Amino acid sequence: MCAYPFHQMEEQRRTGPFLMLVTICILVGAAIYFSQHFQIAGLDQLTITPKSEDSAEAPDPLDDLLFVSANQQNGLSTGGSVAPAPFVARSVNANRNVRNLRIGSWALSGFGPSKLASEHCRLNLIRMIRKFDVIALQQITAAERDLIPRLVDEINEGGRSFDFALGAPSGPTDRSEQLAILFNVNRVQIDRSQTYSVADPEDQMTYDPMVVWFRAAEPTVDAAWTFSVVNVRINLARAPVEVGLLPGIFASVRADGRGEDDVVMAGLFQADDSYLIPRVMGADVVAAVDSTTTDIFSRHQTCNILVDRNRTNEFVGRGGPVDFLRLFNLNLSQAEAVSSHLPVFAEFTATEGGTL
Repeated sequence: MCAYPFHQMEEQRRTGPFLMLVTICILVGAAIYFSQHFQIAGLDQLTITPKSEDSAEAPDPLDDLLFVSANQQNGLSTGGSVAPAPFVARSVNANRNVRNLRIGSWALSGFGPSKLASEHCRLNLIRMIRKFDVIALQQITAAERDLIPRLVDEINEGGRSFDFALGAPSGPTDRSEQLAILFNVNRVQIDRSQTYSVADPEDQMTYDPMVVWFRAAEPTVDAAWTFSVVNVRINLARAPVEVGLLPGIFASVRADGRGEDDVVMAGLFQADDSYLIPRVMGADVVAAVDSTTTDIFSRHQTCNILVDRNRTNEFVGRGGPVDFLRLFNLNLSQAEAVSSHLPVFAEFTATEGGTL
């Protein structure tokens, strides 16, 4: 009869507890990962679904610092329309709080295939865009028509829920561009039948403005704010003429037969608020960026968001440029590779009439 080797028995005694410990660690790790990435729904019919990052969206603590106080950092002057208050929740009813809507605009300094292919540029664009509920984008090259769909696919990795609307390519044939509006579908709903480019049969504007209609997604339909976003890109070489057309564009969108009186005009205006408001738009219009530069070098104000103060009561009076250099710890060279322009924002209540 063959005796069981003694050294094998000793090896079993040593490895047994170790293997059990490893197994327990694996099971605990799997449980933690499962709880963080999946949710269980139902009792009699069990379903398991991935958790969406948007399902538990909460304001980033850095948002208050960067979105509200960005004007006071990096040597930027402070405008009167920016109040030192946080990104707050507005009560829609006793059972639900809905955060204000953050609408942005960002000129991308020639966003094309090379920028999309650059990991540095792409990741910083994604991180910034995700902080808005709606964002109008300008200076997108029309060389490849799938640039924005590919960018949105990258934005949505990890459970985000962004969609987009694209304007038709316009401008000189050798340097045509597209305008785009990206939006978080958990925060706003789009009516694509109400999306169009502003008619310009005489080619007065180099790049055709685009219009998109939205409704806030979280309040009830009868309480939700509805609004049109007009995305504008002014050609610097023709700025005096094209800027002079803005009041007409503003009025035509309001009177386009849809009955929408809340118009948010966002874009690259190639003019600052000290010129836009008193000399072009008039005293009824307010600029989200007030007396503040909007480029990474703190030299010029070219980007803004405009609303009619008498019609759009939903504007809470907060807005300005966002210092993405400070937010992402970039130097000037790294920031310029993304865009020479800072994104700008304006904040609105999600309920019609600006009611709390």
